[in-house]
Amino acid sequence: VPGMYYFINGKISAQTSTMMATGVAMGSLLTLTQHFSVLGQMMINWEEPMKSIWGFLGIFMFDPKFLASGCVFGDAATFVGRIALPGFLVVWMIVVALGTKVAGKTGALGQGWVMVWPKVRNTLGQVFQAFYIAIAMSCILAFQCYSSPNGTKSLAQHPYVLCGSRDHTPFMVFGIIGIAFYLVGFGVFYIWACTFLPRQSQKGMGPASISAYRFIFYRFRPEYYYWGSVFLCRNLLLTLASVLDPANPYTGVMYLGLVAVCFLIAQCVCWPWRTNMLNALDTIILATMVAVVFSTIPFIEVRDKVAVDNTKENLVTFMVLVFCFASMTVVGTIVGNIVMKARELRDPIANQKALAKQDRDLLAAWSELMRCSSIERFMQDEFVRNLGPFDRAMVHKMAGIVNQELSRSASPSKRSSRRVAMQKLQVAPVEATATGTGAETSCVETPDMRSKTPTPPGEAWVVAPETVDL
Repeated sequence: VPGMYYFINGKISAQTSTMMATGVAMGSLLTLTQHFSVLGQMMINWEEPMKSIWGFLGIFMFDPKFLASGCVFGDAATFVGRIALPGFLVVWMIVVALGTKVAGKTGALGQGWVMVWPKVRNTLGQVFQAFYIAIAMSCILAFQCYSSPNGTKSLAQHPYVLCGSRDHTPFMVFGIIGIAFYLVGFGVFYIWACTFLPRQSQKGMGPASISAYRFIFYRFRPEYYYWGSVFLCRNLLLTLASVLDPANPYTGVMYLGLVAVCFLIAQCVCWPWRTNMLNALDTIILATMVAVVFSTIPFIEVRDKVAVDNTKENLVTFMVLVFCFASMTVVGTIVGNIVMKARELRDPIANQKALAKQDRDLLAAWSELMRCSSIERFMQDEFVRNLGPFDRAMVHKMAGIVNQELSRSASPSKRSSRRVAMQKLQVAPVEATATGTGAETSCVETPDMRSKTPTPPGEAWVVAPETVDL
């Protein structure tokens, strides 16, 4: 954890550096392994090599069975250590930070290596965020009970511990403590940060505050600053799959697939990450999760005939609901379009006025943007520097479309739509304005953004409204 401090606390910038993208990709790899580890925690009769793979991935879930520590320390002590591990990492990080401060004051350590508290908080937030599935899984293991043929219930991960017995008490106590501090506490803090910090940033936030909460916002586009809480909710919902009905894995598998599909749709619709690479990476992770989840169905064995019959009924109900939802969505879209068309036919004049107002507002905004004297050059430079990778690509794409469609030098054959015609109209001359270095002609810049020649006074290139097909 102390080593991560120097890796993830780089320079704050609107751009996504190679190291930052690499760090986020490594976090995505860790998330992928934890997603698959949830399947390994279910009561499914896995075959080799999947059984060994799930056992190895248990390391990333703080599962000590891979090291056979339960044989040495006992089940209860092993579980308590698993719950206490995140807290131990916090204490260890604080001790190392204090050590670097002492070493820095004595001159034994350079000032560049001394840890500062805002970045320490950011590092701990990154760790909790990355291992949230593992922490959640550790806490809810105390409630993962399955029924035995003799009528008793045992813990799925510790079969020798009977649920409700005296041996089960330490599991329950520390499980509740872990849920209260790790899951609820960190989740409430995260939601608070996503709600109030953007408002605070409008009033002004110092570099220290920005560094402390960087782990919440830096991965996503500005308009989806809150997506970190959605990502956290996704991980928690995936974790709950192992405790729904341990004796009937069909329930957990279907639930896991449904959650993965819902968030896959949300990911594709919103595209919230800062770069296309990270968006594609998260999409691939969720799609892979869906494929692997539904590929596990042949490995599920349920000996209780009643449970199998209930599962079949639930699956039939689920399929009917999905079909009804899809049908209602399509029908609703058709009805909505028919209603909109009926309103247009009932009052065509009002509809034309509304469309004309939208066109006027858009053209007014566009004219103000194209007026070269309305935005100072240093403001334009600052705007470009503060664009994130995704927004930069979108602006470049829009500029390319405008240049292709409205450029005077572009031939009609090179225009994609060929629906825009340009006319040279006479307008009132624009007076010259004085600047700091001398007089310059205030101009309306031509649509050909590559041209440096201002439009001669008295002329402007505008879109002919009668030829625009909106």
